[in-house]
Amino acid sequence: MSNVSNDLIWELTKGNSKYLVKFQGTVFSKDPLNVTHKNSKNSSGLANDKAVGVTEVDGKVVVSTKVAKNANKPSKAVHVQKFNEYKAARKLALAVSNTTKGYRDDLRVVAVKTASQYSRGKTARKSYPVKSRK
Repeated sequence: MSNVSNDLIWELTKGNSKYLVKFQGTVFSKDPLNVTHKNSKNSSGLANDKAVGVTEVDGKVVVSTKVAKNANKPSKAVHVQKFNEYKAARKLALAVSNTTKGYRDDLRVVAVKTASQYSRGKTARKSYPVKSRK
């Protein structure tokens, strides 16, 4: 637990943060621990003790989780789990689900969906020859 409340952190960072992106009147977030990429108190990685982030680095799916008991130790505050690029999509979804157990259920669902999108985006679609009409 940090010495500052989550509500105070959110009030200070909601309108002014390096992670904010404003696009066509909507405010998004590039926070690495924000799975939903919405600028809201519930999904903010800065203002919550338990946060989850999913990214893709060099073809590998990376799941970052915030460790609540190490909030005052920045070097140990985030646990990073990398998954191989050759892992099947269903096995990757199960692994991400198991990694994010103990965190909020709404974040786990979004993390699994995001990891599955990264995994399925790497696979090439099967191409079929064009049939000619006679």
